[in-house]
Amino acid sequence: MTGLTGTTAQPTNTANATAGQGGNPPSLRTLAQTADVHTLGLYLQSHPQDRHQLETELVKAKRSSDVSQLEETRKYELPHWQPYHKTGGPSYVMRPASDTTNTVANSGAWPALVKAGQVTPSEQRVIGRMANNEGRLDSVQSYDSETMTMGAMQKTINAGGTGELAKQVYDFSQSNPAKYQSLFVDKGWTVAHTGKGSSGSDYTMSFTDNGQALTPQQTRTFVKDQTSPDHWNRALDPLLQAGRDPDFQAAQIHDFKTRLDSAMATVPTGKSYAQPVSAYLTSEKGAALVLDESVNRPSHVAGTFGRALDDFYAANPKAARDPGQWTAAQRADYEPKIMQAYQSERLVSHMTDPAGRADQIVNQGSTLSDAPRSFVPSP
Repeated sequence: MTGLTGTTAQPTNTANATAGQGGNPPSLRTLAQTADVHTLGLYLQSHPQDRHQLETELVKAKRSSDVSQLEETRKYELPHWQPYHKTGGPSYVMRPASDTTNTVANSGAWPALVKAGQVTPSEQRVIGRMANNEGRLDSVQSYDSETMTMGAMQKTINAGGTGELAKQVYDFSQSNPAKYQSLFVDKGWTVAHTGKGSSGSDYTMSFTDNGQALTPQQTRTFVKDQTSPDHWNRALDPLLQAGRDPDFQAAQIHDFKTRLDSAMATVPTGKSYAQPVSAYLTSEKGAALVLDESVNRPSHVAGTFGRALDDFYAANPKAARDPGQWTAAQRADYEPKIMQAYQSERLVSHMTDPAGRADQIVNQGSTLSDAPRSFVPSP
């Protein structure tokens, strides 16, 4: 077993943040005069009945501008209980689409990645557009069957503490140990390579609360305790903050790049197709559609695209089976037809909302090009 360890220093405990001398709760007037907005939000999370009185005290303390900031903090910066089927769990409310804070497309990590040659401007456009169908870089929720879901690609850890999120954080610990220490270890989260392989099931994330190491199942129970908002904050806030860090954002973008490379290198199934998807679709819109299916249903691209090619060749029997033999004029004619066939096959696939996801990529003011050869991957 390999992993990094360290001393944990976690988010402020709500009780500690609002305790007065001798451990007694301070008055609302004292809070309004002395506490920062985040601490006030933590207080109201446990004492929602005091909201209007606290706002009144803020006005009296000449902090009227903090009233609206407090409302924003309570709405977006603190987790809320989200019912889900018979259970549920804590989750952060996603900001409206008009607010592009911490979206993949607007991440501050892009300039350095492009300058270093790790991604091309074309890949930036493709990934940024497609990622609008997923979460934000700082998305965090724990309301469904998984213990935790985080980040733009919605990576998870399960009840056993393993999953793609654990692998992503482990990879980050190896590439940037100092940031891993400050973003995760010092806030209670550690990851270890507990298996023999390199899939998500071979890495385990665990949480330590106030010096007590929790098992994966204890972590799940801790986070999903509906009666303890303080637990939600202590466990989830470190992940929220990590998702806003430029270095961890770069790691998330790198995972999109890896997935894009893999998706475009996929060889379609059926009819003895020997060339990868990238030989048939060379436009930015085409690449984004393929990446979209790969992220939503990773193992389905080969079959869906293979059926799209079957449809295309059935309608165009004289088209060369080897796309390397197509002339520029033929490619300009064939690629839009293949992309349309692919979109049609996506509609009857097992994707989540394939029509809506495709519309986000190819319409709605998309700046992606549908011209053949417009997608330029990095070497």
